[in-house]
Amino acid sequence: MMKLSLAVGLRWCFLTGSLFVGCTGPPPSPGLSEQEPKASPVQALREQGHRWLAKGDLGRAGEFFLSARRMAERLDDNPSLIGVLHDLGAVASGRGDGASELEYQMQALAIAQAYGNQALLVESLTTLGAARHRVGQPAAAEQLYRQALELALRTEDRAAAAALRNNLGLLRLERGDPEQAEALFRQALALNEALGDGAGAASNHVNLGLAAERRQAYDAAEGEYLQALESDKAAERQPEIAADLLRLGRVAGRQGFHDRTLDYSKRAYRSYSAQGNLLHARSALAQAMEAAERLGRKEEVLRLERELNGPAAVSRPR
Repeated sequence: MMKLSLAVGLRWCFLTGSLFVGCTGPPPSPGLSEQEPKASPVQALREQGHRWLAKGDLGRAGEFFLSARRMAERLDDNPSLIGVLHDLGAVASGRGDGASELEYQMQALAIAQAYGNQALLVESLTTLGAARHRVGQPAAAEQLYRQALELALRTEDRAAAAALRNNLGLLRLERGDPEQAEALFRQALALNEALGDGAGAASNHVNLGLAAERRQAYDAAEGEYLQALESDKAAERQPEIAADLLRLGRVAGRQGFHDRTLDYSKRAYRSYSAQGNLLHARSALAQAMEAAERLGRKEEVLRLERELNGPAAVSRPR
């Protein structure tokens, strides 16, 4: 349960568990004034796909991204095509199809290398590194991250450098070195705060919380998750708010505060449910039920299950 950053002018558009997958937008079309912004045909399709991704509907998201890919190819729009391939990789990742995810990201990197844009190259190296990271190829992931970081530092791209330090920190955390991981997360956090990147800073706070949990420093983990929640609420990042609440519920349970676990988990459920993300709403209910059983308050969660499933649904026996 970690937050990978995909760098370089990305905006967060998809959440799988707590992995964030970013997606770029194409440059504005020539001839459009700053006062009258208009999405390109490719971007309009991508935005529809991103909306379905946020709801956890990978099938519909994939349909829009495939249409966006065809449009980008017809228009010979390489920057948009690279972004669409990243989107299709995110859908493949959500489906657990690591081979397809890698294929899409390798295609994006090949186009970026041929296109010659440094920012797109850093982005594609980072995104392929994150894909290698997710499918369990940490050595290959680190090599790609370091290539991207070297290029980002050379081009003074601080946003990319922050994302890459974050991801290198995750590799250290997975290798059992939470202290070194925390140092990298704090470097990323300092960069993101200087840049005013609230989403990036929130991601760093989450990963600092995960590192603190590894050390069983649950008070420190709670503090980091609360800071992430505050940042995500300020920017109304809805999927991240729900994920923050779920993490706070988990760490409260590890401290033995099951009443707080139940409260946080119910709040996460309501957020996910209101977003239409039923898959994650059910995960929140599962965490809530575990706490409710310890407290003798199962009926509270069963009531929410009936609400989620509809009046005709029958809850599983307990």
